[in-house]
Amino acid sequence: MSSSSRQKSLFGAPDAFATEMSKLVNSSELSDLQFVLGEDRHLIYAHRCILAARCEVFRAMFAERSASDDMPFVLSDVQPITFIMMLEFIYTNRCLPTLEQAVDLLSTAVEYGLPELVKVCIRFMTDRLTVENACEYVQAALVYELTDLQSTCKQFIESHTAVVFQSRGFHELSEETMIFVLKCNGLQLDEGEVLKHVKEWASVNSVVTGESLGETCRNVIEHVRFPLLDPDELKVIEKENEKKKYIPVRLISAAWRFHATKHAVPGDPQVTVRSGTLRRPSLQPLGHGL
Repeated sequence: MSSSSRQKSLFGAPDAFATEMSKLVNSSELSDLQFVLGEDRHLIYAHRCILAARCEVFRAMFAERSASDDMPFVLSDVQPITFIMMLEFIYTNRCLPTLEQAVDLLSTAVEYGLPELVKVCIRFMTDRLTVENACEYVQAALVYELTDLQSTCKQFIESHTAVVFQSRGFHELSEETMIFVLKCNGLQLDEGEVLKHVKEWASVNSVVTGESLGETCRNVIEHVRFPLLDPDELKVIEKENEKKKYIPVRLISAAWRFHATKHAVPGDPQVTVRSGTLRRPSLQPLGHGL
């Protein structure tokens, strides 16, 4: 078809089309395909030609089995509600997840190779970022390497640092996501507060993993910027660490060395002030003193 022919195409109302097509979602009428989903073996009806036309993963799945084979596809690790939402999008090009369903739907969209649904999920999550879901959303963005969503979540966390760090989702962050957050220069918290929250995160997760506090936060603690604390604060932390032993001595020693020499390597994250770093006389070598 030439470009001129395409330009002359006429389209009907998309909402009306979607409404009509939605009648086929999980409908046994004219269905030639069944899925058995989840531990409860929930039966879902579908139409082979529609799924194959809209999704390469389904097309490949069907190619491995004869069309005359009417045995259901068993997907025991898929939640029915999420799968039906995906089918809704495949059939109608629209869907309406809840805030709680967004991450599961995004995961399913990635798994089944539906880039348009991934975009829809990202737009939905971006428009509905809250203190309660910011940690869950940034974690999903990292898992699925969604850089635009990562950037949006990063900006939100930087603007709402104190309340996000107090949210339930903060304690549920993975180690990788915690490191991503701690690398943010725009966090609106002083480093003493950052350390306090990191310790709380490690305490909660050490109970889950059965590891010691130090083992749980051994990689995360590397991204706390101890040189940004003044000598009096370092003395208190050093004394506490003699009991808990969750901070490598070399990190505290490096902070003392900075205060002793007043020398910082340009670009070193450890001596890069954050947006929330309090002004201290000890930080004058960084241009951030009183």
